[in-house]
Amino acid sequence: MTRKLRAALIGFGGMGHFHATQYKEQKNCELVAICDIDPEKFKKLSAEINLGNSGVADLSKVHQYLSYEELLKNETFDYLDICLPCHLHAEYAIRAMKDGKHVLCEKPMARDVRLADRMIAVSGKTRKFLMIAQCLRFEKTYSTLKKAYDSGKYGKLLRLSMTRCGGAPSQGWYRDVKCSGGAILDLHLHDTDFINYMIGTPDAVLTSGVSRVSGGIDDLMTTYYFKNGPIVNSEGSWCRSKWGCTTVAVFEKATLEIAAPKVIVHVDGRKNREIDCSGTNGYFNEIAYFCECILKNRRPSVASMESTRESIRIVLAEEKSALTGRRVSLK
Repeated sequence: MTRKLRAALIGFGGMGHFHATQYKEQKNCELVAICDIDPEKFKKLSAEINLGNSGVADLSKVHQYLSYEELLKNETFDYLDICLPCHLHAEYAIRAMKDGKHVLCEKPMARDVRLADRMIAVSGKTRKFLMIAQCLRFEKTYSTLKKAYDSGKYGKLLRLSMTRCGGAPSQGWYRDVKCSGGAILDLHLHDTDFINYMIGTPDAVLTSGVSRVSGGIDDLMTTYYFKNGPIVNSEGSWCRSKWGCTTVAVFEKATLEIAAPKVIVHVDGRKNREIDCSGTNGYFNEIAYFCECILKNRRPSVASMESTRESIRIVLAEEKSALTGRRVSLK
């Protein structure tokens, strides 16, 4: 029987709580330790995030630490699951890899491309795996859409429209653009990353956006330009009172609409059928996939370092476009 990998999680805020709940049913790994500078967070076993309640994490056998140094000194683990604020991702990913640990890191990969490049370089030098937890790549609804695009089953993709909007998170660091990057980097990046994953790097982007919450771009609309490709738009916001996201793909022969946990297929204006995508969520799936890669000594390809680094480059081009009012080339 293959041994279970031992995971340590650092950053026990809302996303840290959510990650912790995803370990209970994992076949190839177990959560053995959590780390946060605030001991009060260990007393709260669930948290509210934009997806709703994180669920209750069973921490009865999970050791608790107040610093990375203490964790590293006292715990044996195979990889570090990083759920820290955005501006700390690169620092702790690099530290962990240099300390001999594989790294699963929450998105965004880093605050800028330079830091993302450093993370990739350290992974190569240390030969430790680094994967960014871009969860849409592992959600069954989005995987179904990508398979439809890759197979050409419904013909050429003509148009893709995505929205991801809600209120701003309450934690203070989100409201500081130097830490979070604003809604464009923290929230909207999900859709930019999926567009990159499914279609590739656009030739150019044009973004209209405003700042209201963080000092960064917190409400925006982007058009992604692909030569001889589909019309692609994405909207993101931290300036709404209600959370919601939509994805609609118009192909030559059908329109696919994500309505989790289903994908609805519309043909000739009628709801023709529904594809059931229920089961484990993207967060559970990304952890399972990363552990499988470690055990098989196979670098992650579904969310490769280079691909998620490219998503950072694209979204920062969107930020530049919003700030200048100009179309920005990515070629």
